[in-house]
Amino acid sequence: MESKMNFSFALIHPLLVHFPVGLLFTGVLFETYGKLRSEPAVERAGAFNLRLGYLFIFPALGAGLLGLSDIEMRDNFRDFISKHILFAFSSLFAFSLTLLASRFLHGRMGKILYTIFSFVGFFCILATGYFGGELAHRFDLPLQLGMD
Repeated sequence: MESKMNFSFALIHPLLVHFPVGLLFTGVLFETYGKLRSEPAVERAGAFNLRLGYLFIFPALGAGLLGLSDIEMRDNFRDFISKHILFAFSSLFAFSLTLLASRFLHGRMGKILYTIFSFVGFFCILATGYFGGELAHRFDLPLQLGMD
């Protein structure tokens, strides 16, 4: 009896993606709460989560892009994949701008831009998760690879 293991980045991507999503999500929430309640420890924890989550975007994004080659693209979910990818890259772009603003823009305008970029990234993460969830639950996308 021969057991054959098929490695697929499309199956790995859902496992990897939740870590950066959780860190980025809580990072924005903690920083906002820390600023509103004047709690610097919570604000620093949020900043840490944001930076760590940003680093872990890259393996999740890489696995997702490599996993595209494993998927037979069908018309019924093509639009969902396109929007999932669009919002994933929009999240990366928004959080890149967030971190650039924190590093290079100081003063009132820097804080305003930092806040705007982090909230844009926050909502892009939510949209990415929505479309990813639709791919997983409506179309059984990662699981359909094992059924072929």
